[in-house]
Amino acid sequence: MLGTAEPLPLGLAIIGSQIPDIDTTTSTIGKIFFPISSWIEDRFPHRSITHSLLATAAIAIVSLLGGYFLLEQTFSLIALPLGHLLACFSDTFTKQGVQLFYPEPAWAISVSNPRRRLKTGGAGELWVLGIAIALLSLGIYLANGGGITQKVSQNLGLRDGIVRVYNENASTNKVYARIAGYWTSDRTNADGKYLILGTEGSEFVVTDGEGVYKTGEQIITSKVTTDVGEAATTEIRNITFNDEDAVEPLLELQQAYPGAEIYLNGELAIDFPEDVQIPIEPNQMSTANLTGSTIKFSYCGLERAIALLNGQYAVGGVEVKIVRS
Repeated sequence: MLGTAEPLPLGLAIIGSQIPDIDTTTSTIGKIFFPISSWIEDRFPHRSITHSLLATAAIAIVSLLGGYFLLEQTFSLIALPLGHLLACFSDTFTKQGVQLFYPEPAWAISVSNPRRRLKTGGAGELWVLGIAIALLSLGIYLANGGGITQKVSQNLGLRDGIVRVYNENASTNKVYARIAGYWTSDRTNADGKYLILGTEGSEFVVTDGEGVYKTGEQIITSKVTTDVGEAATTEIRNITFNDEDAVEPLLELQQAYPGAEIYLNGELAIDFPEDVQIPIEPNQMSTANLTGSTIKFSYCGLERAIALLNGQYAVGGVEVKIVRS
């Protein structure tokens, strides 16, 4: 319901679901907090004040105030009153019901036929518990995979869902593509795990650490799924050249981000295009192209760009993508 599988809100929801039964010393939480449960048991009927919306509201207020002033985790702490509320609601299916609107003495019972109400500790309650645990496990599985839509997209290899995974996680993690397919050039197997550098429409620009490739061009895919990998930050910078040494700013960038993966996109007009020799590499995406006196970069690695621009003065701008683990 909170759309998360994080341990903190799940744990708080479980704790919240136990709070209603603190009004009896025979419950698990009542035994743990015996002085409190004994005090409540002596003064209030079972399933009255602690099973009420009044108690839920009190827990919600305490949770919100505590989350805001102490822990700065208001969202997670909402799970505590939510767990309490759901536990109270589930108890309305039992034979006794609960005084949900306490201090109003009326008993809230969801099932009008007494024979269909659940008996505390009976087989029916155990079945409900088993189903609830199964649904919780399914919910955690789906939440960890981005939800049911995302799971279906992943299992079927649907591009829109896979692009969404990349867009949602690329700023904080490395995102990998598990590709089943073949190389366009010779039809040999191209199956493998590739780091996603970016997307172009529904296609991916990927690397295996040795080259840069684009699905639909260098790699024909039969299926693509994604894995969210290790934590990494992605930073985008823009560098403008105004008839100045093209290499010096790139060397400064290299020194400022040691060990980072850096790629360039953009166009530069250079003074000596005849000196630029761009090698043709089989199976790889062309990350640098020369047209007249203009060199265009598309996910070109920083070291390669420095080599191509050595001795050149440039005019124009490039977008720099910096990925740091």
